[in-house]
Amino acid sequence: MAKIKSITVSNLKAVAALTADFNGCTAIITGGNNKGKSSFLKSLPERLRGNKPELVLKKGEKEGFSELELTTGERFVWQFDGKKEKLTFISERNIKSAITKDLSTYYFPAVFDVDDFLNSTPAKQKAALQKLTGIDFTEIDKLYKEAYENRTWANKKVVEEKAKLGFVDPKLSKEILPTADLEKELAGIDAHNSIYKGKADLLAQKQQAVTDNEIEIEELKAKITALQQKNAIINGELFELEAWLDEAANKPKSETDVAAIQQQLNTIKESNALIEENNKAVAQQAVYNKAVTDAEAADAAVKSIEAEKLDVIKNASMPDGFGFSDEGITYNGFAFNKEQLSSSGIYIAALKLAALGLGEVKTLHFDASYLDKNSLADIEKWANENDLQLLIERPDFEGGEIEYQIIQN
Repeated sequence: MAKIKSITVSNLKAVAALTADFNGCTAIITGGNNKGKSSFLKSLPERLRGNKPELVLKKGEKEGFSELELTTGERFVWQFDGKKEKLTFISERNIKSAITKDLSTYYFPAVFDVDDFLNSTPAKQKAALQKLTGIDFTEIDKLYKEAYENRTWANKKVVEEKAKLGFVDPKLSKEILPTADLEKELAGIDAHNSIYKGKADLLAQKQQAVTDNEIEIEELKAKITALQQKNAIINGELFELEAWLDEAANKPKSETDVAAIQQQLNTIKESNALIEENNKAVAQQAVYNKAVTDAEAADAAVKSIEAEKLDVIKNASMPDGFGFSDEGITYNGFAFNKEQLSSSGIYIAALKLAALGLGEVKTLHFDASYLDKNSLADIEKWANENDLQLLIERPDFEGGEIEYQIIQN
């Protein structure tokens, strides 16, 4: 395991010449804006990772270099001018060789950018943690989204169907009583009474005709035979009418009979209305019960996916304290933000993630512009407990040149 012993640069971007002897210790590097703090600390490691900046050489100079020495004796040298460059690895036995990709990756693998991570959105932080730990929630998140939406719809359905529920009378029959016969009977009574009245009126007419004819017989004796014949016919009709009217079945229905039948019909219709309303309530109860069952099943599906997701997280190589939420990530059970965690807690969590990706060199670099003295002390303590070297940038608001302060660990 190695740490950074020293960094020396010449004509690198804004830095003319500077050597920092860290001796593997944590250090705070200060300097004004645009004085080259980040370039001094990061340029050579970034170049070894394959990132080649367009402008390296300090303006007005012809050549420059950067050298990084490890506590284990190895050195990395970067020589450059305006057109070409040379990267050299020098072993602890002072053997020089060209720098290969495998060699660079062994000492300085792809970096986890602490500052970028801390300034990212919760969604991007979640994606970064998944990538770092090898967790892929793509399919689970898709299933969870579908199950969550289904549960939301099912719960909404329960509320809608519950609002439609009515009173159910368990004693009330579900069968609708028949009314057709009574309605037909009522219609027949009206027709029958109309016929009866017509025949009664006809009888009155015939009786009047008999009277008129008798008067005419008295007045017209000469026509008596003919009139008697006519009367005989009329009398026959009278007999038929009287016989029809005398039959009990043909007697007109009284208002009392009609009212009684109408009352019976109204009673049945009222009962049927209650039965229909009760049947609707029973049916709605069944719809509501199904909605509740569907909602419970949807909730169970969501919880099942949540449990599966927890199993994935549990079986992953997750750093201590980390977890996932719907919006982003959590640390020690709290949402990963400044409202829930202290500044030192947030930085230590991010540095834990960065430490997972370190190669042979156990050195972490980050910007501590927003940390107070106490928070920074917590972070230094954590690094010391985990045998890590920190190279910490802090601004010099006076705009001074680059300086560094060694913090023993």
